[in-house]
Amino acid sequence: MAESLLPRAAPAPSRNPSLPASATVVACAAAYLLWLRVSGAGSAARAAVVGALFIGLDALLVALFWRAARRAAHGPQLGRALRLLAATAAVALLGRAILLYGILAGRPVGAPSAADLFLLASYPLTLAALLSFPVGGRTTGRWKLPLDAGMVLAGAGVALWYFALRDTAAAGAPPLEVALALVYPLADVLVLVAVVTVLLRRHHDGTSHALGWLAVSAALGVGDDLFRSLLLAYGGAFGVVWVDALHLAAALALVVGAELFSATPDGDAGPRGVRGARLVSALPLAAAAATYALLLTVATRDWVVPLSGVALGAIAVSLFLVARLVISQREHAAVVAERATNASEARFRSLVQHSSDLIFVVDDRGVVQFASSSVARILGHMPESLVGVPLPALAHPDDAGRVSACVDLAVQLPGVSPPTEWRLRGPDGHSVEVEAVATNLLRDPTVGGIVLNARDIGERKALLEQLAHQAFHDPLTGLANRALFRDRVTHAISLARRQGCPVTVLYLDLDDFKQVNDSLGHAEGDRLLALIASRLSACARSTDTVARLGGDEFAILVEDADSAASAERLVERIREQLSFPFTLASADVRVTASIGSASTITGGMDEVLGYADAAMYAAKRSGRGLYRAFEEGMAERR
Repeated sequence: MAESLLPRAAPAPSRNPSLPASATVVACAAAYLLWLRVSGAGSAARAAVVGALFIGLDALLVALFWRAARRAAHGPQLGRALRLLAATAAVALLGRAILLYGILAGRPVGAPSAADLFLLASYPLTLAALLSFPVGGRTTGRWKLPLDAGMVLAGAGVALWYFALRDTAAAGAPPLEVALALVYPLADVLVLVAVVTVLLRRHHDGTSHALGWLAVSAALGVGDDLFRSLLLAYGGAFGVVWVDALHLAAALALVVGAELFSATPDGDAGPRGVRGARLVSALPLAAAAATYALLLTVATRDWVVPLSGVALGAIAVSLFLVARLVISQREHAAVVAERATNASEARFRSLVQHSSDLIFVVDDRGVVQFASSSVARILGHMPESLVGVPLPALAHPDDAGRVSACVDLAVQLPGVSPPTEWRLRGPDGHSVEVEAVATNLLRDPTVGGIVLNARDIGERKALLEQLAHQAFHDPLTGLANRALFRDRVTHAISLARRQGCPVTVLYLDLDDFKQVNDSLGHAEGDRLLALIASRLSACARSTDTVARLGGDEFAILVEDADSAASAERLVERIREQLSFPFTLASADVRVTASIGSASTITGGMDEVLGYADAAMYAAKRSGRGLYRAFEEGMAERR
């Protein structure tokens, strides 16, 4: 593999791995260049020494790439690519060995030989290795890479022919020697384009730095091949030193890349270089520009009729063509962008029009600039009729201030404001409770206002209220259940302690209610319980709490300044109401209830409920339909 392989100057890896092989190559290269400068050795001796040095470098590359290929972290595909690079170095090693043998045997330096077959064979292997590298998603068109590579190769070939090989061919050099002098740099250019393309298409991981050094090697190899003749011709005493320095630099970059494949970590943060991608995209354009510049220089310096005039015309036509293509591309990009914008706007408009939310756009004063079509469905307003109307004017009078405060807060805060709830009114006066979120887009030129997304939460709140009612009310009678009654008693006792007014609890148990279930059935029994609950509620005041504790047991909480007396009057009303029969489906039924009461100021909730229960049992033991207030000793006799 020609000591070329690699692009974009790669920075040192993030974890700074040690590179002992690269350091050794640097030392050997420095020693060789120093020897070359001070020894004055002839071309044969120099060729022998440098040939041996590069045989050692190729052997080192074989070892480094093979070791890197065996890393399990690289995966099978990358491992195959690295094995191909090792094979490339091995083929190049064979070619250099043959070349060194010929030099030692006295063959002229630089003459074509069998070694060139092996050295040239390293390039297809290099390309095969690069094509084996795993890459990301497809980033270029199908024909873009071949066309770009062709432009770069053609441009480089023209420059190489004109500056380096034209005089050599005119002087009668053998055609094979001229062809090899052209093939080597063009092959390096092809490798350079391929490796940079792989680098830019590859997922950015721990091998990206190593690939970068391969690209550096390829770039140095191109420079070495392109400027070798010029450096030898015009470099004076330092010409040979500069040529070998470039050659060794390309080899060193390749060794660094090979060593990094084994030394770098498997992960590497950071995005793929956009600047490097632009550089590679500019290579074909640079090749075309350089070729036209060369054509312009030759046509004007050595005027040949009519060829020079035709060349100038072709250059002018090409420039106009390029300008036309650039303008057409920009116009096409503008059309594509406009179509994308229109499609995006149409999609957004469709989403807004079919959204179940109310969407308003208001200015910084709260005046409506836009209203979605859902306004007609939810509120009954036509959207266009709301434009220019202050949003607070659409709110319930009690909530207008909250709407204004929401808009003012959104104006002051960037981004999304906290959700708030208010009521919006329809044209017929009905109100819809909504939850709104405001987004400040005053500085967005496409919106220029506050966007309010309001969602109808009436059904949700009604469901929550229904669930809360079911959690604290008896499903059969609609009265408070045991949990709500205990909570009300607890709060009443806390208030009584502060005000010094006792609370009274009535405890009711229906007498012989089991006979109703047994004789008439549970359905009639449930109907009877509902009718009794209705009469109890009618007897109680609005400040009292009537509850069904379960089965045929009821309780009533009485709260006022004289709760004991109020409880006795309530008992009389209850007994009077229960004296009337209850009409069921199959018969009229008369029901009595045993009632007990207990009052407290300082006692606890469980205590007063227990005392009322004990008083009720005392009444039940005394007979049917009786009432007893709690007295000392009832709790022990229960």
